[in-house]
Amino acid sequence: MQNYAFLLMPGFSAIAFFSAVEPLRIANRLAGKALFGWSVHVPRGDHAEASNGMQIRADGLLDERAQALVVCAGFDPLRHADRALQAALRRVWRLGGSVGAIDTGAFLLAEAGILGREAITLHWEAADEFALRYPAIPVSGELFERHARLFTCAGGTAAMDMMLETIAAAHGPALAKAVSDQLIHERIRSASDPQRGDDPVLLGHPLVAKVVRIMQARIAEPLPLDALAAEAGIDRRRIERLFRAALGHAPAQHFRALRLRHGIGLIRQQGLSVHAAALASGYSSQAVFSRACKAHFGEGPRAIAQRSGGV
Repeated sequence: MQNYAFLLMPGFSAIAFFSAVEPLRIANRLAGKALFGWSVHVPRGDHAEASNGMQIRADGLLDERAQALVVCAGFDPLRHADRALQAALRRVWRLGGSVGAIDTGAFLLAEAGILGREAITLHWEAADEFALRYPAIPVSGELFERHARLFTCAGGTAAMDMMLETIAAAHGPALAKAVSDQLIHERIRSASDPQRGDDPVLLGHPLVAKVVRIMQARIAEPLPLDALAAEAGIDRRRIERLFRAALGHAPAQHFRALRLRHGIGLIRQQGLSVHAAALASGYSSQAVFSRACKAHFGEGPRAIAQRSGGV
């Protein structure tokens, strides 16, 4: 039996946690025996409160000889990352257990020194902040990443796909498909499926959507149009024509708007400084980012971030 010890950090994502646990429960029911087991633990106290206010009671102290430990976090994951917790995570790792993270749990693993050269993933909204804080740790845009004893997941319903893959690997694709059907899950997504869907405006323009996805993946290190065209496998002039027909503006203008909105979102939602948001959006300095923002939106990034509404 595969056992998972879930460590729920205060403010954890309830949907990510339940998306990870429910496939295991259903697999046990359909198999008629206990293929998987799980327990719930918290860094302190006797329960953890999710970001939606729901409280989950802990099963007891974390066994540092856990077969697999999964850190589930949400907003502000490092708020409770004290030395005792980091030491406990390191001991699980050193004793040979598998260690995983869901949503922003990767921040805890990084602080504990568990992460290294292998690529990890986390929720797209926190990926740039993670990359700025831990530049030596490679970050992917995958739904989930698996290595020998390390696994990470973007959170949300991606945890369901990760566990369905786990079920398929251990007990066959037929059982995984049956569990997926019980969850009314349209299909089991692969790790490489995108974390975010396309803009509805682009639904009738698959080639434009393809280029936009590349832009979104390259926001911190923007590519010139020739390089974007080469990566997309589409002629540069054709890209320009397609963008003007679908969106009414040039690809460079669209890329600039994506980068600016991304930077403003980091300031508004994650509290990053204008300087840090500029670097995360591919701008060489705060001044260059601010000038570009004023030219495009008519006001500076901080002013936009402080008022409500979109850009």
